[in-house]
Amino acid sequence: MGVNDVGIIGVGKDSYNEDLDNMIAGRVIPWVEDIEADGYPVWEDYDAVQRSTYFLDRNGDLLYQFNITTLDPNDPDDYNYLINLILDYRASNGPAIIRVTPGEEGIQNAINNAADGDIILVEPGVYTGKINFSDKNITLASLLYSSFEESELQETILDGGGEGPVVSIDQGQDQSSILLGFIIEYGDTPESGGGILIEDSSPTIDRNIIRRNHAGACGGSGGGIAILGESYPHIFGNMIYENSVSGDCDCLCYFGGGVYVDAASWPIVGGSITLGNTFYENTSDFGNQLYRDHSGDTTNWTPIFAHHNTFEYCPPAPNDIFPINGWDIEFCHYLEVVEEDHYKLDSFDLFPNFPNPFNPITNISFYLEQPNNVDITIFDINGRTVKKKSRLRLPQGSHLIEWDAGLSPSGVYFIQVMSGNDSQVQKVILVK
Repeated sequence: MGVNDVGIIGVGKDSYNEDLDNMIAGRVIPWVEDIEADGYPVWEDYDAVQRSTYFLDRNGDLLYQFNITTLDPNDPDDYNYLINLILDYRASNGPAIIRVTPGEEGIQNAINNAADGDIILVEPGVYTGKINFSDKNITLASLLYSSFEESELQETILDGGGEGPVVSIDQGQDQSSILLGFIIEYGDTPESGGGILIEDSSPTIDRNIIRRNHAGACGGSGGGIAILGESYPHIFGNMIYENSVSGDCDCLCYFGGGVYVDAASWPIVGGSITLGNTFYENTSDFGNQLYRDHSGDTTNWTPIFAHHNTFEYCPPAPNDIFPINGWDIEFCHYLEVVEEDHYKLDSFDLFPNFPNPFNPITNISFYLEQPNNVDITIFDINGRTVKKKSRLRLPQGSHLIEWDAGLSPSGVYFIQVMSGNDSQVQKVILVK
C-alpha cells in the first residue's frame, strides 16, 4: 500500500510454518513462530501472544497492540478500519495523511498545504477544476490506495471542466509523486496534455481512467497524457480511451490521441501483465494511441519500453502507434471485453486514409465486425456535403473505397463512415 514505515508483527502457531516464506516476503508482515522466536524483539520485549498484532514506531517502540481475530478480513468495514489505523499511526509519526471530501476546500488546497512525502486521500465524489502538484513530491490517491473495493475507482472523478489540463505535474517531481485511482476527464487545452500534463518531471501514474479529454487548437499533442521535456514517468495500469487531439487549422499537426511523448522524454509505459495499460478509441492525425516525437534519421532508434499493453488490435492497427519503430510493444494484448462502465467498442474501425495529403485520389479503409449497411459522407471545412454514398450493403471484413476529388478545390475535408448506429470521422487534406 506504500505504507512501508509502520512495522506490523504478528504471532502465530507452529502449524503455519509452511507458510512463513510468503508471510515474511517484502517486510510486510514478519511472522514469528509459537516458540522461542530468536531475533524478534517483539517476542521478548512485549510478551507477544498468539493472534495479536503489534504496531511499532520507527524507533522500535510499541505504539499499539490488539487481537486481530476480532477483525474479519472479508468484511469491508473491518478491512478499512485496519488500513486507516495503519495510516493514522503513520501520520502521527511521520508524513501526514490529508483527507479530502466533496464540498470542502478541495484537492488543490490540500496540495498547497502538503509537504513532500504526504499522502492526500480523496473520498469518492466529483471534483471540478484544474489540479497542479506544485513543487511537491506527494501521493494523490482515491480510496483505491487503501480500499477493500476497487470499484471506488469508478466513484472518484477529477473533472477538468474544459479549463486546461486536469492534472499538471511539471516542477521536477520524481517517481515518489503518485497519481492513483481517479477518473480523469473533460480536460481541454489548446496545446498539450488534455488529461495529464507531465513536463520535466517523472511521476508515477497508476491505475487511473483517463478519458474524454482534448488537446489542440492550431496544432496540439497528448489528448490523454502529454509527456514533455526531460521526463521519465512510469505509466502503469491505466485505462486511456476516447481522448482526442484536433483543431481548426489546415494542417496535419495533431499528435498522440492517447499519449504523446516529447523527443527528450523516456517513460515506461506498462511492463508486465499487471502493469499494462489499455488504449482504445483515442484519435489524432498521427499516433492515435501512442505517439513519440522525432526528427532526423530514426533507423537506429532505441524504442520506448511499452510491454503488455492492451489495444483493439495486437499488433496495433496502422497509425495507432507512431512511429512504429519508436516503441517496443512486445507482448501486447487484444482488447476483447470492455467493462460495462466503459463505452463499448464500435462495430467497425475506420483506418487512416492513404495517401494523405493526396491529389486527387485517396482510399477510405475500414473494417466491419459484421455485415452491415454503410453510409460514407464527405464534408468540406464548412460542413457542406461534397459527396455521399448511402446504404452500401457490405460483408464482414476489410473494405477499401476510393474517392476521386479531382473536381474539388484544395483544402481540409472530413470523411464520415457510418455502420449501423456507429459513426467515425477521418480528416484528410487535398493538395493540388
